Amino acid sequence: MKFPDHGAVNVYTGFLLRKVSAASFEAWTAIVSRHGLHPMHFGLLLLIDAEEPVSQQELSRRSGIDPSTMVARMDVLVGEGLVERTRSEEDRRSYEIRLTEHGRDVLAKLRAEAKAQGDRFFAPLTDEERGQLHELLAKLAAGLDEPPA
Repeated sequence: MKFPDHGAVNVYTGFLLRKVSAASFEAWTAIVSRHGLHPMHFGLLLLIDAEEPVSQQELSRRSGIDPSTMVARMDVLVGEGLVERTRSEEDRRSYEIRLTEHGRDVLAKLRAEAKAQGDRFFAPLTDEERGQLHELLAKLAAGLDEPPA
């Protein structure tokens, strides 16, 4: 999607950030939807891969997704054969989430597609500028977790 130049509003960093975020989200949504998923599912697959087995409760906490909403998100991933949800041996009230082999294959494809999409999206930036942007966005994101002064 081509976003129009809104002239005077482009002097506001927040507006530019929103414009870039919307374009990135739109491109990424098109990619993950080819796999029958939503962008949020990619983040969940990454978290599961990094920490498996992970409890559904811990996954909810780490992702910031409400536990009742997490059930629906997991239902999609289980239904697509990407994860398996089993009762915890240690706490029978809890579920453990693991990637299936199919889930690992899809995640590998998504990682490759994310890199390719990122390379296209950030092509106007040098490697140094891309690194600086990442560091600045990470700094801003970390500040979101801090309580307001």
